[in-house]
Amino acid sequence: TKAWLIDGALRFENYSDFGSVLTGKLATRIKLGSNFNWRASISSGFRAPSLQQINFSNTLTSFSGGQLVQSRIARNGDAVTKAAGIPDLKEEKSVNISTGFSWKPAKGLTFTVDGYMVKVKDRIVLSGLFSADDASLPPALTSQLQAIGVSTAQFFGNSVNTTNYGIDIVVDYYKKWDN
Repeated sequence: TKAWLIDGALRFENYSDFGSVLTGKLATRIKLGSNFNWRASISSGFRAPSLQQINFSNTLTSFSGGQLVQSRIARNGDAVTKAAGIPDLKEEKSVNISTGFSWKPAKGLTFTVDGYMVKVKDRIVLSGLFSADDASLPPALTSQLQAIGVSTAQFFGNSVNTTNYGIDIVVDYYKKWDN
C-alpha cells in the first residue's frame, strides 16, 4: 500500500566443500505520517571459510629468551591440528536485526535513527599459542609438536560467537542557494 511496504528475499548457494545454504531477508517500512517512517529488517547470513583459513601453514623461526625457537601455524586438517582436537572448519552463520525511523520535520531537514544487532555463530579466528612444553595439553599434541621440532603451534578454528550492537544517527540538512 502507499503506507506499508514489505520486502523479502531468499538466496540459495551450493559450495562443493560445505554443502548448500539458504539465507533470507524480510524487511518492512510503515509510513506513520506524511513526514515520519518506521522501518525494520531481519536477515540471515553465511560465510564459508576462506582458502587461506583452511590451507595456510607456516613455520616461523625466531629468538625467545636467547634461544632459537620455531613456531608453526598449522593448516586445518594437519596432523598437529588433529592432535589438538580441532575439527574441520565450518561456515560462519549470522542473524542481523535492525529497526529505525526517518523524520522530516522541515523542508531540507531529515533525521534518521537506526539500531542494529549482528549475531555471528562459529566465527573463525586464529587460536592462541599452544606450547610443546605444556603438560596440560593432550600428549598426542605435545608429542606431535616435538616430533616436528616446533616449540609452539596455533591454528584457525570456529572458536567464537559474537554479538554486536550499534546505533546510527544521521542529521541531514540541505539548502539551495541561488546564484
